[in-house]
Amino acid sequence: MMETENQQIGNQIKPKTTILCSICDLAFTPSEQKTLICTNCIINQTDITIGITKEGIVNYCRFCHRYLRPPWTLCERESKELLSICLKRLRGLNKVKIIDAAFVYTEPSSKRIKVKLTIQKEVLNNTNMQQTFICEFLEHYQQCEDCKKEFTPHTWGAAVQVRQRVDHKKTFFYLEQLLLKYNANDKVLKIEQVDDGLDFFYKSRSHANRLVEYLSTILPIRVKQSKQLVSHDASSNLFNYKYVYAVDLPKVCKDDLVILPQKLCKELGGVGRVQLCYKLTTIIHLIDPLSMKCSDLSIEAFSLYENEIEVYNLKTHQHEFTVVDVERIHTRNLNESYISSSQNAFLPKLTKVTIIRESNNYVPITVKSHLGDILKTGQVAIGYDLTQLTIESLEDISNYPECILVKRQINKEARKLRIFKLKRLEAQNVMEEEGGERKRNQQKKQNDQDEQFEEFLDDVEKDKEMRKNINLYRDEEKIKKLNKDDLKKKQKKPVQQQKKDDDEWQDDDEDDIKLEDLMKDLNLEDKPELAEPVDEAQEEINQFITKLEKVTIEK
Repeated sequence: MMETENQQIGNQIKPKTTILCSICDLAFTPSEQKTLICTNCIINQTDITIGITKEGIVNYCRFCHRYLRPPWTLCERESKELLSICLKRLRGLNKVKIIDAAFVYTEPSSKRIKVKLTIQKEVLNNTNMQQTFICEFLEHYQQCEDCKKEFTPHTWGAAVQVRQRVDHKKTFFYLEQLLLKYNANDKVLKIEQVDDGLDFFYKSRSHANRLVEYLSTILPIRVKQSKQLVSHDASSNLFNYKYVYAVDLPKVCKDDLVILPQKLCKELGGVGRVQLCYKLTTIIHLIDPLSMKCSDLSIEAFSLYENEIEVYNLKTHQHEFTVVDVERIHTRNLNESYISSSQNAFLPKLTKVTIIRESNNYVPITVKSHLGDILKTGQVAIGYDLTQLTIESLEDISNYPECILVKRQINKEARKLRIFKLKRLEAQNVMEEEGGERKRNQQKKQNDQDEQFEEFLDDVEKDKEMRKNINLYRDEEKIKKLNKDDLKKKQKKPVQQQKKDDDEWQDDDEDDIKLEDLMKDLNLEDKPELAEPVDEAQEEINQFITKLEKVTIEK
């Protein structure tokens, strides 16, 4: 049925035609819709969400709490970053206009994310339709690439290979304690122990660079870098490399006997050819056993004359000497140029030591030494006997000492009274062998390494400067075994009122490690310590239950 209404336009009256809707029988103007259905029926009969996905999957890493965008991005729940990731999972949104988007709260344990969307679209003849619907996303657990590298062995992005071609591991024991003290190995994935050093494996190149930079501040090193192509994406022009840093330490260690070439001695200021290495930092510190003057050798100079420098370690060429007499060298007996030398760091410790040796029929020999603060009459010193060493280069040297004292010998019985211990790195031994003969060789190497570590502990116990860079922990088992007299010696003495004379040597026991200087070892994985709070909590629960049983309810 068609009806006509009058519509006034200016002074003219134009008839307006309306018809009834074929669905709801409501009158409407067909010229506006150009259909036989009214606007309300068009909205009710049309669904503009057709073609838009209402469900999706979002990849989530439960270890690092990141979502796959890609790349993996750290997002909080109901954040705009997570909303952007969810909207990208929906297909068909490019054909509509998004008016509003918001999260609908869900429990994190439900592994569901709901988003409420409001969209708008033109349906018929300039008729815009707006509709609201809810999309649901499922959190799918997937391990990210970084977490795969952490949990999967043999997967690394950069490696640092530290090497030193010597017969002992004294330098690596000291390096190990430095890394533990300053937490320089916190990003390492795995540590492997080889014959000549250690291998550190890292997830990224920046972590390996951090270790190399730290090593350059404590030791004289030479670094060579190499890389290997692992994969290549031609479409995006991306390259994946594995980086390896080869860190080489000089073959000179602490307490080693060094014989320098004549040309290098002139460059160092005319020092003697026979030198003793007393410390190793970013440079090699040497001392002349005749003049007792110190000199510094850089890694660049060492690399230039590396093939001409001869090095003899103490473990292989050591001899024992018995101290007969110790006489301090006073500064008034030295010339002014020697006293004013800024390089002489052992000026207060210079002594003349009279020693005897078994190989020379106990004939007393007087030598100069820089160990005046630790040597006493009757003790046994360890050093080099140059008359017993077969060194061809000594034939060309006119002036060199017969004996060089390096350190004082520590009795193995005194190791039982040691009250401290050190932490170790968890390194995997990649040189493990199988078979009867091979197992015996491996056991022999392990015993030799354990003996070297005990000698390193001896050096730590008597070297006060070395202990500044090492964390010492209390060994509770050995402390409990000490008697009262030994335990009293390990405690600090009260401050004395009278000052000691400058010419009097300080007691040797004052430099020993005391109980007050040690740290307590905190082990969070110790089960007995964790059992105590559980028992206390259980007792509180039992007490609360007993109180409830005594409660009476009155009606």
